[in-house]
Amino acid sequence: MKVKNVHERTVAAPPGRIAALIADFGRIWPTQFGPAPRPRGNRTYQAGFMIWEEFDRPGATRAFRVLEPAGLRLEHWFELEPAAGATVLRHTVEGHATGKYEAIWRERIEPAHDLTLEATFDNLETAAVPAG
Repeated sequence: MKVKNVHERTVAAPPGRIAALIADFGRIWPTQFGPAPRPRGNRTYQAGFMIWEEFDRPGATRAFRVLEPAGLRLEHWFELEPAAGATVLRHTVEGHATGKYEAIWRERIEPAHDLTLEATFDNLETAAVPAG
């Protein structure tokens, strides 16, 4: 099954400020949904039951591919696009779910991902935009 999931938000902060926050999941991750991805070394991270590998993707501020489980062949990345006095922040997941992971993606992972990502965007926006 093909997977594509995109979230986008305009944040009233410069791209550099947002990029610095994306570089530190510990500052913006909504821990009410689970712990932030934990570094395992060699640009890999433990994210729940998944293992992510960080890689360099042209145009992305930060990008990952899912190494495990094998039934999820996904990449996900953050992009920042300057806008008038703000930045368009975009997160994309793209790839394939196979076997039992088709149903697991649809029924469990995608809904949890959507909640976690929107809460991450909320936390990032709160940290990036000065109050008042």
